[in-house]
Amino acid sequence: MAQPSITARALPERASLEQIQDDCRQARAEFRSRRLLDPLKDYNGVYPEAVDAAAFVIDALGCLLVGPGVQRGASASASASAGAGASAGAVSGVTMDLFDDLPADAPVPSDEPAGADAELLASIVSHKLQFQALRALAAPPISEDDLDTLLDARVNKTAVRRNSALADEIGRLLLAALDPHRFPWVLQGRPPTEVERYTAIMATAVLISMNTVYTRRRSDERDQLEGRLEQLLVDKGYTRAPAPRGGIADVGMLPPRGVFMRQCKLGKHNADLVVMLWDGRLLAVECKASNSTVNGEKRLNKEVVADAGDWYDQFGRSNLVAAALRGVFKPAKVREAQEQGVYLFWWHRIDALADFLDRAR
Repeated sequence: MAQPSITARALPERASLEQIQDDCRQARAEFRSRRLLDPLKDYNGVYPEAVDAAAFVIDALGCLLVGPGVQRGASASASASAGAGASAGAVSGVTMDLFDDLPADAPVPSDEPAGADAELLASIVSHKLQFQALRALAAPPISEDDLDTLLDARVNKTAVRRNSALADEIGRLLLAALDPHRFPWVLQGRPPTEVERYTAIMATAVLISMNTVYTRRRSDERDQLEGRLEQLLVDKGYTRAPAPRGGIADVGMLPPRGVFMRQCKLGKHNADLVVMLWDGRLLAVECKASNSTVNGEKRLNKEVVADAGDWYDQFGRSNLVAAALRGVFKPAKVREAQEQGVYLFWWHRIDALADFLDRAR
């Protein structure tokens, strides 16, 4: 009796060393082109908004800082326009143990420092760039996570508005960490000159512009990679479903055929994409963007390979684990990952994934 033929299931391409070397060269070239052009474009795009945010916060220093000698008065912009000879009472200033050096017409500081304007501070915290400008008053700038840790509290609009004590703590922290080189007039208890105000705004705007571009660059590259794969899946007839709360713990919780999920916990690890192929196999995809061979080895060989081993053990080796790559990777390390069961798809050659999806039916 004739035995029924068994059709082998489609597998993604396994690249030769020569192909891997060529892919790494192309990915590096694309990375260099992107780095030379995109960051400057992004920087120029955010800089005008950063200037506005920095000016708003710096002109409001007198309503934000809390400490001995803090004076409430006109904004720094008004003081600067009045010139260096303006009264110190017409601008917010902070004096610590420098009272003897104050101008003769400066008001005597109160023993009880005025509190921060909680409503204004809450508004600033809720505005992304203004919040960056606020944290950039410090030298060096304070990250959001560090601010929460230093204050032992979650800093958000609602918390600041409802808790004047928290607003005052922020004001005291900012005063203690204030950059003396950008804001010399504050500690000297006098109005800023026009040049000092302009310099402080420009320097602060540069800080927050650079941070914004750097943060976007790190997140955007992976998001772009995930988004491109998602669009390809949709084009091939797949439907996106929300990841289950708590993730996918076993085979019985896998999605039906033709369905994919983004950012889903799969077993013990998070997968960027969980795809149930039309032929009934699981395809778990990790998206990795790298800016150096060292970073690439960490992302691919230490993260994806480790996850792949656990997924194969838990869900079976008939299923597939792949890495979608963009940026700088070392050919030998890419080949090593492939030999450990990780299939490879590249940003610049994403058609290879499209071809596999067509065959995996």
